[in-house]
Parts: sequence; C-alpha cells; structure tokens
Amino acid sequence: MTAIACLKIFVGEELVFADAETMAGVVAKVASAYLETNWTWPRRYGLVAPFSFVLADPRATSLDAEELCRMSRDLQYKLFGERGAGEVTLLMLEGDQAEVMRFAGTPALALKALLDGLDDGAFAGRVCKITPEGAVSLAPPDGPTAGAPPAEELAALSPAPGDIDDFLQVEAPRTGWWGIYYLPKERFVGGGVGWGAEINGGPVTDLVEAVERDQACHEAALVEAKSGPSGYLFLPFCFSALIKPSLQRTYETSLQKLPRALRPRLAANIYDVPREPSYGAINKVRSLLMDRFSLLDLHVSDPGFRIESLQVGAVNSVTLVLSGEDERQRAAAITRFLRDPAIYRTKKVWQGIAGVGSLRELDLCRRLKAPFLSGPIVAPVSAKFTGEAACPSLNLPYRHTV
Repeated sequence: MTAIACLKIFVGEELVFADAETMAGVVAKVASAYLETNWTWPRRYGLVAPFSFVLADPRATSLDAEELCRMSRDLQYKLFGERGAGEVTLLMLEGDQAEVMRFAGTPALALKALLDGLDDGAFAGRVCKITPEGAVSLAPPDGPTAGAPPAEELAALSPAPGDIDDFLQVEAPRTGWWGIYYLPKERFVGGGVGWGAEINGGPVTDLVEAVERDQACHEAALVEAKSGPSGYLFLPFCFSALIKPSLQRTYETSLQKLPRALRPRLAANIYDVPREPSYGAINKVRSLLMDRFSLLDLHVSDPGFRIESLQVGAVNSVTLVLSGEDERQRAAAITRFLRDPAIYRTKKVWQGIAGVGSLRELDLCRRLKAPFLSGPIVAPVSAKFTGEAACPSLNLPYRHTV
C-alpha cells in the first residue's frame, strides 16, 4: 500500500507585492520548509510544478487532509502575517500516478469549480479542499478527511516494499495537446501542441530555451501525425527566434524532418508576436514556413493587435491568448479583440481566442461570434492528440474518451 496525492496551493487575489513567478518561488520555499520538518521519513514529497507538490506515504492507504490544515495555517501566516488580507487554499487529489500528475499540470483557472467547493467530475480520485479553518471532502461529497490508517496507528507500521523516490522524480509530461474548436460548425478541427500545460503566447525571455521547447513539441507532433487521428496539427514557433538568423537555422533542422506530404495537415502557431510586426519580419516567417505548413496562425497577447499592418492574406489567422486572473480585464480583452471583425475579413484573416477559462468567457465568445476557441473550458490539456471531433458547444468542455 502507498498513498500518493498532489497538493496544489492557491493564494488570494489580494496579494499584489509579487508577480506569479516570484510568488511561486516564495510558496515553494515556505511549503518545502514545512514539509521538511513535518512530512518526515518514510513519507516523501517533491515539487513537480509551480504551486504543486506530490506527497506519498508507503504505509498508508489514504492521506490525512486534516493534518495539512496546519500547513495551510503556516502558509497563511508566513505569506500574509497574522492579520493579512490574503487567503490560502489547498486542493489535494489522491489517486493513481497518472491522475495525480495530470492534476499537477492543470492550470489554476481550470480548477475554479473545485476551489468553489464543487466537484465537476474532471478528475478520478479523492479530492479535499483544505483551508486554515479545516478540510472538506469534495469527492466523494461529505466523505472522510482523516487518513487511513489513523495517525496513532500509522507510526507503528513499516513502509511497504519498493522505493517511491523514483515516482517523485518522474517529470510531468513535457508536451501537452489542446483542442482547437470551430464554433460555427461546433466541432474540433485539430489540436495544438505546447510545452506542458501552457499555451504559448506570452513574452519570451530566453530564445534558445524557447526554440528547444518548440523542437520537442515538433517531435511529439511527428509521432502523432504517424499514428494519431485526423485533424490539423498546430506546431509552435517563437516569432522573435524565427527572425533571428542563427536561431532560424536551428529551426530548419526540425523543419527538414517534417514530410512534405503532411503539409495539408500542418499549421504553424507563431507566438511572441508584437503588436505591429513589420512587413519584412512577416515575409521572413512566411518564406521559412510556407514550404511545410498550409496555415499560419499568429498568437498575440495584445487585444489591440494592429491587423491594419498586415498585407491581405499574409497569414491565415490571428489568435488572442488570454492571460492574468482578473475576469474583467480578460473579458475586456476579448471584447476589444473581437469588436471589429470586418477589418479581419478584409484582410482574409480568421480570429481566435486561446486560453478561454470560464463559462462566462465562453459565453462572451459565443455572443461575439469568435470563430476559433481553445482553452481549459473548451477542452482540458491532454497527453495525446485527439484530432477532429463533433461536439455541441453546450457540451463543452470536451473530454476525449478512448
């Protein structure tokens, strides 16, 4: 017997003294210090993703959520102080290894139902919500929150045979697939491959690392193209790297591995695109990619993207990648990006919204008639390419079943 679980840590929106990356480091430091002192051998723990720890106990069949309330209180005090306004909430999913790692890589927005105290059935296993005030079982509803065996019996038990350190050193899947949904026809037309659970679209700080990650995605796409279902495969490319001669040559290595016979199915997802890319830069990207790709899709983070600067038919689509946690700002970005579809039609360019994370955002995209959609509320990130599939929009999010 070995009980394994993923513990995801969430901090309140009121916290404004650090950005997400800095906060992830602070949380990891505080949580690791607590676990080092309290989650002692033969139990094991490991940080597997930002804000996400895997916990394991080779003596138990079920971990004690009540015990972790102390960790929640410790984080609350050290992050916000005795009278701080911020909140700390932990979500614990206990299940098999695959489900635990899938939970670890799931974006925060996709877990909103669980944070609200509702089990939407997205994960198989025992789910507990833990706050400084106590623990509640979400799946099963009103189920037990104590461990098994009880704490007083656990100390007397010997660990089960086998070394669970190997499990804790297993990396989360490096690449993941997100479905691309065509709203007018209510069907998925294919999928895009990205690094982990992220959809590329934000600013890039290390171009060499970006190219390396993109190449890993290209390798994963080649595997799916040979054995996976039908549908468009969207492969990522960093715009800033594509227009840099030395890194452009690096991309050419992976491009040569793509059979020309696959061109009708291949689409290039070009991220890190500035608000107004130059005519020369777009031409350089086209000359490099059009030999192997039938579609070019620009991923932008600015809803005020200057579509006027593009030549007619220079690319096939422009997709706004939503970011941040503020729902009003995200809704405003969707509205601004979709407010003038006529100019996109004039340029013969489709529009898309990526990162759609809530039913409100999905409904707004419906009302504003966004043609292409992706994000956790459309289809959660999957380890495999799921390809084409019909799905009424009222049935979203779509979850592939084998």
